[in-house]
Amino acid sequence: MAEKIKKMPKVTEYYCDDDQFSPGNACCPGCIMELNLRLVSKIFGKDTVLLGTPGCSAPTIHGQNDQAWHRHSYYACVMTGVASSATGLSRYYKKAGIDATIVCHTGDGCAQDIGLQTISGAAERNENVIYICYDNEGYMNTGVQRSSATPYGASTSTTPVGSKSIGKTTASKNMPMIMSMHDIPYVATATMSHLEDYAKKLTRAKEKVKEGFVYLHVFCPCTTGWKVPQDDSIQVCRAAVQTNYFPLWEVDNGAYRITQPVSKPKPISEMLKLIGKFKHLREEDINILQQQSDKRFSVLKALCNIDADGSA
Repeated sequence: MAEKIKKMPKVTEYYCDDDQFSPGNACCPGCIMELNLRLVSKIFGKDTVLLGTPGCSAPTIHGQNDQAWHRHSYYACVMTGVASSATGLSRYYKKAGIDATIVCHTGDGCAQDIGLQTISGAAERNENVIYICYDNEGYMNTGVQRSSATPYGASTSTTPVGSKSIGKTTASKNMPMIMSMHDIPYVATATMSHLEDYAKKLTRAKEKVKEGFVYLHVFCPCTTGWKVPQDDSIQVCRAAVQTNYFPLWEVDNGAYRITQPVSKPKPISEMLKLIGKFKHLREEDINILQQQSDKRFSVLKALCNIDADGSA
């Protein structure tokens, strides 16, 4: 066992450069989005060009007043034009012979809603761009409104809980599966509770972007919008994986694979009890969420050629 532990890769072994971000910034305490962005920077390296929009990432990527929070080149976009702007940058750098990794980093509101058309277009053209969606399941920066990533039953400012409302009444959009159907070189899901898994996927993404478009979908609980204690955000990430609410998988040139199989998944209620925006749910509502989660996972297993008993 000791010998096996020695051979296990450490997350730091995947780092290319030192942290390009300042030690402090204006993000909320316990913010998974900030941790995600720092890991992306360390693994992709200092020659990364970031593109972003107004949103939760803005205090970190944009900076404040006349000071930046990082040393990367950065291009600020409107929410409808991130992937198209990245296309122009990628083509320019390629023509100029400059080696750079073009990375879009936006929330689910931009990726799944406002900017979906240009993402789909860039994917269809197979542009040499990495698109990372940090999924906090709503428009958190502007007041915790629902997005298409908001799950059934969630309480938000536009799907409030009351005598005639239980929260959002429709399921969330399965964005990583939608992107996988574009037949692009690489798609993966990730979260910060499984750093080795994410580090491997970031390393693979940097390799695969040479072939074309890459999409990474990262589960990022919002402590403020989800009503989660500041020190519980990683625990929520872990619970999402353990319940198969957010399974970790990848598609490498059409081959689907679950990268972190869960032999005995916990019921989704184990995750929901950690999150304040679900505290109002009745048993029948939790059952609906469980059924939706089970259905999505059954589709994923079929694509991975995994039988009902878990065998491949």
